[in-house]
Amino acid sequence: MEEKPKEVRRDTKDVVLDLNFVPQWARKPPGENHYSAKSYKDSAPRRDRRDDRHSPRRDSRNDRPRRPHPDHDNHSRPARPPREPVREIPVSISFLPEQKRLASLVRQMHHSRRAYPLMDLASLFIQDAEGYLVKIEVNKDAPEFTLFQCKHCKAAACSEEMIVQHLMSKHLTDVYEKEEIEADPPAGQFVCVARCRKSGVLLGPPNHHSYTDKLNELHQGRFAHLSLEEYKRSIETVRDEELIEQWKEESRKKTVYKLKSDPEAEPLDLSKAEASLKQNMDSMYEKTHRAVVPSKVSQELEDRDITNAIRRVWAKESAFPLSMSFAMRAAFRHMHLNVFKAGKINFVTHIKPRPVKPEDTIESIAEVLIFLKENPGSTRKHLVEILHPALDPQSEEAKKALQPLGWLIERGHIIEFFNGTLSVPLSHRRR
Repeated sequence: MEEKPKEVRRDTKDVVLDLNFVPQWARKPPGENHYSAKSYKDSAPRRDRRDDRHSPRRDSRNDRPRRPHPDHDNHSRPARPPREPVREIPVSISFLPEQKRLASLVRQMHHSRRAYPLMDLASLFIQDAEGYLVKIEVNKDAPEFTLFQCKHCKAAACSEEMIVQHLMSKHLTDVYEKEEIEADPPAGQFVCVARCRKSGVLLGPPNHHSYTDKLNELHQGRFAHLSLEEYKRSIETVRDEELIEQWKEESRKKTVYKLKSDPEAEPLDLSKAEASLKQNMDSMYEKTHRAVVPSKVSQELEDRDITNAIRRVWAKESAFPLSMSFAMRAAFRHMHLNVFKAGKINFVTHIKPRPVKPEDTIESIAEVLIFLKENPGSTRKHLVEILHPALDPQSEEAKKALQPLGWLIERGHIIEFFNGTLSVPLSHRRR
């Protein structure tokens, strides 16, 4: 009886092969953009109720804006200055398959006797939010341009200042243990308290010694995609006794940072911990002309110039994964898989196609080879219906009749494609 392919136990993150691959013209549109502009929603001016108070009112009868009262002009909020435009940077972007997912795919292909279209496999990886790596290379005609890469998470930036900011906001707790301790409430009389309009967090009176640390901590922890000056525009000062008392109570919980490498060292406040980190930061990042960044990290980069460059290339790659297919082709060959062309499409299989002449085989095998040569694209069911019309395609007799087919597929004399169609490999013609 024909040997069945072994069942493959899949991890939760395994790439699934039994998908309904369809021709290019019938494919669904690309999935969710991994680099959509939603990450920058805070960069654009947003209207809220406070803005509506100063907007020209509309006449409900004719829907024309009413002329604002002269007094309103004195209270209008100044327009927010536009953000700096995204720069065109001299880098090339390409995509590589994530190694663990690639290894999982190859394991499954070694257990499968089918051939899969290379471009569809590349599309699986590029559409998977964690299925690829982003390679960023400085163009050869711009040797003076430098990238800076974090050694912890592999994030990249175009400037040293930005990679330092990244390390301060994302990796301070890799070096320091963050703890909360109880302290006495702030003493003194306070008439106002600063509050973040974006989060509602109370920062304290602007003249209190803790205000700057609290501002920096909140900015780096939750709004690092904005510059500090941009973020400061979202801070308001409120005169409210209840809020002042609330801030005092919250201030009893003080955050300190303990050095992980020396737990007995004296705890530091945020500003001192950051200052100490800056002094020893040289070993935490490197200058480079080539950076390989994990996909999830690349989707959360603080550097808008690099993100914009990746986004443009990813949009093209998601529609036609050219660089991913080149990388996967090289990886497949290195991992002893076979890439061959059928028509204009490249396929991948672990069984090397080996043409054989029907006259060099026994009668039962020659019959199958001749039929598939004359009828490429047939299925197992079609073979039974034509070669053994008296048999039920689902019966044990039909399976026994197809025993030669399993042997031919294992030897590469017949190719079984991803959708169950069968074909004989073509002989290479000598020029």
